Amino acid sequence: MDPIEKLLEQIKAESENLGPKFPEQVAAKPTPKAANLPQANPPQLMYNLDSLLDKVESEAKAPRVKPSVNVQPIALESTSGGLGGHLDQLFGDVKQELEAQERAEQLKREQERQEEARKLERLKQKQREALAKRAQEWLKKLDPYSDEGFWFGQFAEHYSSKLEAAIAYLEATPSQKRGEG
Repeated sequence: MDPIEKLLEQIKAESENLGPKFPEQVAAKPTPKAANLPQANPPQLMYNLDSLLDKVESEAKAPRVKPSVNVQPIALESTSGGLGGHLDQLFGDVKQELEAQERAEQLKREQERQEEARKLERLKQKQREALAKRAQEWLKKLDPYSDEGFWFGQFAEHYSSKLEAAIAYLEATPSQKRGEG
């Protein structure tokens, strides 16, 4: 049985029997005549209970077992082996993993840029095809004997074809001059 439990058992027995268990209580033992009367010395009993309570509390607070731990410092400067070498290897592995992730992210960003450039190129190509169709329509409507037709003939001499010249002309002129909306 735990010493605290023993003391609590004693306190309980004393409070029930009002019989002394400790020597200092023997001196304060009431006479048989006073057993029927209210206790004449309650401060003494309270003192004894307080001292028992203090004793229980001090035993409860006192450490029962003091653990003995022998701690030896680990030299982390040593990279030749042991824990230091293991930590260096672990840090190296983490560093390599982070670098690999960074390279993967850079590769992903580069692929996204290339894809964006391809999309932009396809968009430009579609715009050029649409402009080429408009240029063909414009060339069909162009009267070669008009002032605009004569001027365009001279302009087209500097291009590989009349279609290329018409595309360049339509790109450079506002849509209102060409009769478009």
